Amino acid sequence: MRLSKARREIVTAVMKDTIVEAASSVLEQHGVGGTTMDRVATTAGLTAGSLYNYFRNKDDLMQFVYTRLVEPLFQAIEETSKSDLPAPRKLRTILHSARDSAIKHRGLIQFFSGKDQFSELRRDARPRFLRSLAAIFEQGIREGFFRPHNPAHASRMFLGCLSELFELQGEGASNEEVNEFVDLLIDAAFGEFSLPAEKNANSGEAVPPSSNP
Repeated sequence: MRLSKARREIVTAVMKDTIVEAASSVLEQHGVGGTTMDRVATTAGLTAGSLYNYFRNKDDLMQFVYTRLVEPLFQAIEETSKSDLPAPRKLRTILHSARDSAIKHRGLIQFFSGKDQFSELRRDARPRFLRSLAAIFEQGIREGFFRPHNPAHASRMFLGCLSELFELQGEGASNEEVNEFVDLLIDAAFGEFSLPAEKNANSGEAVPPSSNP
């Protein structure tokens, strides 16, 4: 019985999810050198020939895995940017999401770090990050949390720091070092951009200076 086009697309999507999970597991367990199409196929419960029905080669598979690795982070940042949270909380949430992703996907990040074949994917991702980050800095200025500055420049600086976070993870940094980096980045970001303000005892966020004398 032949499957309809819609059903085939669903089956293909499910199989690709299974293969991605298998590839991630193999990378985590065996590292770059030990990751082969045969091993990924076995982990996914497929024959090697079946695996090639979904991905032409290892590079094709790794590009797909890379997209699946970063897409949830894109979505988290975009959703956070559009949320009702105050701007400082949004930046903290984004940093914590990046930290958690770096820790959860240590093996994958080490594999992808510095790989030239993924540079185009990184360039495609950059505008999405910058738009979301710039919107948060603009919001912070409007709310009175951040001093007036160029949000586009601030977003580039912040994105550069996020890139360094993943570079640090790719170099084999411990979870403690990653957490230390994130804490330092939070202190630096808020020290640089925040207006003098009191601390809100309930939220822990900086609040705009009072207009009362």
